Amino acid sequence: VTGGKATEFMLPGTWSYESPAVRLQSSDALADALANAAVTNIETKLQKPYEYIGIKPGVCTFTFNNDNTFSLALSKRTLTGTYTYDAATHAVVMEFSSKLLKLGSMTGYAYIDGEKMDIVYDCTKFFDFLVKLGTKVSMLSSLTKLAENYDGMMIGFSLAR
Repeated sequence: VTGGKATEFMLPGTWSYESPAVRLQSSDALADALANAAVTNIETKLQKPYEYIGIKPGVCTFTFNNDNTFSLALSKRTLTGTYTYDAATHAVVMEFSSKLLKLGSMTGYAYIDGEKMDIVYDCTKFFDFLVKLGTKVSMLSSLTKLAENYDGMMIGFSLAR
């Protein structure tokens, strides 16, 4: 509604990880409306892998500062850097400043709804790979059926202040 400007003003602050976040992309309004059940199912299935790599409530926070610096705390490690936000596309580009690890930059998309924020990353190529695999592996056939209605997928984090 605000073209991303509200997100731009609400982004600074500390956001704590709550759960995985998934967004399915579609140009079909009906498919978007039906996506909620599928998204909830995928998010539930992502919880265990997230926990396995240490992404869980209480140990993961994102802090965005007004001077366009950020920190990402994950368990006992903290990564820092700078970020830019593009209101028109909701893109948050995080440029990591780690000397030990050359992490470069990551582009995510931030969507704020009240006291909650989703930061998601485009996984469309991975989604396409799974769809192709689903045509060969019967266990993934439900994903293939789901994918028929969507153009892509984004996966990330649901955060709260």
